[in-house]
Amino acid sequence: MVFRSHIEKIWGWSAEWQRANFTRLFESSLTEVVEVAGRTVGYVQTEREAQRLYLRNIALHPGVQGQGIGTFLIRQLQQESKERGVPLELVLLRTNPRAREFYERLGFKQIGQTDAFIEMSWHAA
Repeated sequence: MVFRSHIEKIWGWSAEWQRANFTRLFESSLTEVVEVAGRTVGYVQTEREAQRLYLRNIALHPGVQGQGIGTFLIRQLQQESKERGVPLELVLLRTNPRAREFYERLGFKQIGQTDAFIEMSWHAA
């Protein structure tokens, strides 16, 4: 539901399709639950490929956004990316300028764009 307003703007919302897509992503990605004080507040999905670390999804409950949790999670992935010597890549919905600003603040650069997505990459200095 975190992405619903953005998805509605681009494609329209289909709960059935979203469930099937989430199941597919859950099966093909490493999905880690994010907990704060014993409460589930989100998840992170990644794919560790030979030539890159791909951030498939990061979703945090709106009530915990803006508290540094997302920054902490991305910094951990950046450290892994640096240690492996591969870029950290992601796509975000073009209708989400807040997410774009967040990733740019963390050093990501745009490397491409489609009608629906902005493609971004981060490389260790």
